[in-house]
Amino acid sequence: MSNSGFSREIFNEILIIKIASQLKANFTEFEHKLFVRKASLFNESCGLMKRANIIADALVECLPSDFNRSGQIIRSTFEPIQKNQSNWKNFIYMPYAMYIERKGCKKEHLELSYDLLREITKRFTSEFAIRTFLVNFPITTLKILKEWAYDQNPNVRRLASEGCRPRLPWAKEIKAFKKNPYPGIELLQILKNDDSKYVQKSVANHMNDIAKDNPKIALKILRQWKKENKPNTNWIVKHALRNELKKGNPEALKIYGFSLSPKIEISKFLLSHKELKIGDSVKFSFTLTNSGYTTENFIIDYVCFYMKSNNRKTPKTFKIVTKKLKKGESIAIEKAHSFKPLSTRKLHIGKHKIALFVNGKIIAEKSFELIG
Repeated sequence: MSNSGFSREIFNEILIIKIASQLKANFTEFEHKLFVRKASLFNESCGLMKRANIIADALVECLPSDFNRSGQIIRSTFEPIQKNQSNWKNFIYMPYAMYIERKGCKKEHLELSYDLLREITKRFTSEFAIRTFLVNFPITTLKILKEWAYDQNPNVRRLASEGCRPRLPWAKEIKAFKKNPYPGIELLQILKNDDSKYVQKSVANHMNDIAKDNPKIALKILRQWKKENKPNTNWIVKHALRNELKKGNPEALKIYGFSLSPKIEISKFLLSHKELKIGDSVKFSFTLTNSGYTTENFIIDYVCFYMKSNNRKTPKTFKIVTKKLKKGESIAIEKAHSFKPLSTRKLHIGKHKIALFVNGKIIAEKSFELIG
């Protein structure tokens, strides 16, 4: 489903009327019809964030200008927290978080705003809204996030990490944290062994963000965490290193015990086509043998070198398998790579390559021609 199609499923007339009805039930002066009309001012192509922002605009227009009063009205609409509920089904709370971001990010409203965002997070997330508070009131907001890192609710603990990610998707980058990631790292140190997978994924993604701008800092922290050898932390470290491992970063490989110069032998490396039409798949197979004298860990990937319009090739790495092989042991691998057109990648005719990428190094490659 496209972004606009997904948005129509979420922010539609039914949800807008539900918001209006909830607000009217708790605030009799609420102009129900005006809100519905203003909140519906989007077209079919509007994406998720655009629709949510339009609804938030309508809230600004229709709720009392006194934030203390409007905040309490919003709180009165919050439904009871359900056990094992899927947070991402509760998009009804997104416009409320945007409203709080716009109207409540003032010194005199911080206490109420933080409380409302915490309550929203128990039911949905406030990871986008909290960033405005981090930019405008960094010291106060980081102090609150540190408290939330110890919260009993895993959604709130996750927000302590997710909200200050330097490169949070769909959100504005926090340039200060891209330059200096240590305020976020202080929170991650609290969460690095959290039992919640929801929290663990956020911590790993946060460290992955840091690795893009400050790889030395990220690798230093992850190396320390790996030495602690705790199951939850180990999962976070491996997930956080996924892009660095994919790129063959030597330091990342060493953290996970992959030899940088393993002795291997590649045999029976075959491609199914020398020429391939757009829309078809190229199949390839090979056998990898550990020809060294000890058991080794191997991270086995492949790289497709795509021809671009400027006649240069662009590499993209794809996972195959991570495998431990004893001395003399082999693994036979067969894969297929599709060249069906995608909206995210334009294909160009010309010479392409498939390369075998083992423990961060290209060890064999074969070319083929992509034709129209």
